[in-house]
Amino acid sequence: MRDNCNAAQPENKYFLYFTFYVSFLIFTASICLPVAIGQSNIGKIKGQVIDKKQNASLPQQLVVLQIHRPGENAQRRETVTDDTGTYTFDNLSTTFDVHYTVSTTYEGEEYIERDIVLSEWLPNLTVNIEIAAFTDDPSQVKIRQHTVIIGPPPADHAPDGAVSVLELIQVENTGESTFQTSIANQSVGVYFNLPNGYENVQIDQSAKQELAVAANQLIANQPLPPGTHQVGYSYLMHTVDSDLVLSRKLTFDTAQLYVFISDGMPFVPQSSILGAGRREQIHGLVYTIYATEPAQPLSMGQSADLRFKVTSAASSAGETASKPSDPKMIALIAISAALAGGFLVAAIFKIRTPRPKTPDDPQQPPTAPDASWLGKLDVADLERTRVARLEIITRLEELHEKREISDRVYQRLRKEQADRLAAVLARMNRES
Repeated sequence: MRDNCNAAQPENKYFLYFTFYVSFLIFTASICLPVAIGQSNIGKIKGQVIDKKQNASLPQQLVVLQIHRPGENAQRRETVTDDTGTYTFDNLSTTFDVHYTVSTTYEGEEYIERDIVLSEWLPNLTVNIEIAAFTDDPSQVKIRQHTVIIGPPPADHAPDGAVSVLELIQVENTGESTFQTSIANQSVGVYFNLPNGYENVQIDQSAKQELAVAANQLIANQPLPPGTHQVGYSYLMHTVDSDLVLSRKLTFDTAQLYVFISDGMPFVPQSSILGAGRREQIHGLVYTIYATEPAQPLSMGQSADLRFKVTSAASSAGETASKPSDPKMIALIAISAALAGGFLVAAIFKIRTPRPKTPDDPQQPPTAPDASWLGKLDVADLERTRVARLEIITRLEELHEKREISDRVYQRLRKEQADRLAAVLARMNRES
């Protein structure tokens, strides 16, 4: 009996070793796997492909997902809609540096939904693709805000009387159908006229509307889907006979037009559509701001009278700027406002009456949000702060969409986070 027990000991010993090894692997996986899953591959994009003309979903329709990561070629995934016209892509990353494009082709026409971003707050998105839902009715397109910012030229530009002009437009397709029209037998979306004499147009690549220059126009080659969109571009202009002329014919109805003139630029409007100016300090920069009357919107086809007279004897507009504004800084503020769900005047450049100065408050610029501690952060911390602000803003949008917070609370918190995000982006811009 003793011999039999001794003979079984080596086998039992190996069994114990094997059991311990398997248990260790299971324990390790139970710890590491949720962490890995929590970091990525938890997002989902789904939706329906709908034929708007037939008012019916499209089954067995090929849908393509492109995954865009910084510094990498786009990855491609495909699926086919089910009997209800529904498609699903799952196991997607929710990090902010990854964005997605969903597209399908129907009867030779490609339909694309661009710049889709998932986050830990919003890991699942519904993106419906509507087929053949086009209209060419221009009254469906409204310009909610058109802002023109006049500042000094770039520092390396010759002092030849040039000025920088930055234009920021909030355009809304108010209908349920995608807007598409034709110019010179070419199908286009929105289009904007440029003033005569413009030079060196630069288009804000962060906007979803991809614009191209054609003659005296900026044209979006893709249709304009329903909803609100932002467009931004800049260019150089020269004064002619002591005049700066930015006039052009409007292509869509415009609710309100603003003109921001950077402090020190020697221009006064000679326009019948702009009201009296007011000086405002915005993120440390001073502007004189003019605006059209909200009760008198501008009509499609109307000529926007944007003439300015030089009031200084300086030989160059660029030389007269006492505090040059950086167009990149202005664009940065505008982009941060757009990320927050607002746009320029509505969120960041909101015009308000300055509070009176006191003897203890002699012409000091307001302290930027988070300024007391932003200066202590390194580049990595700034990036983490930027991502955190974006996540908070995304969460606010989700709560507001679900009506879990009131409009008043939503607007107040969104503006606060937009201002803080702008301060972070400004600091990152100075560090770069």
